Amino acid sequence: MKDNNFDRGRRDALKAAGLFVAAVVGSSVINKMGAVSRLGDIAESGQQQQRIIRKAVYVPKNCKIHKQIAAKVKNPEQCNLCVDVCPKKCISAVEVKGGKGLKEPKLEEATCIGCGRCWRVCPEEPKAWEIWDRTNNQKLR
Repeated sequence: MKDNNFDRGRRDALKAAGLFVAAVVGSSVINKMGAVSRLGDIAESGQQQQRIIRKAVYVPKNCKIHKQIAAKVKNPEQCNLCVDVCPKKCISAVEVKGGKGLKEPKLEEATCIGCGRCWRVCPEEPKAWEIWDRTNNQKLR
């Protein structure tokens, strides 16, 4: 009976340690005891968990700015909603060559977290932004 309590206490201590490491490290893994211990992307229970890493991709031909330039609109409107909404400020506005002072979005991929706000705020159809899964190289939106 004493050994059984010792094993249960040891198991609880290991779960607590796993949860502490989970809070510190940051990616999910399920350990053999069923507790979540964030040590990596491979589950010890035999199941593989795959972490999806997203990225945004700018599609100029779908952007309002490029559509206006192609249509030779006399008084084109500036959009750049995506520049304003980006939480990491990885989207900046750069002037378009031959665009009458219009600025188009330019993405700095290294700082993009793939949150999808640029995609959500884009008023165009089809959207000027696509969200891709870097892990499986598939278009998500």
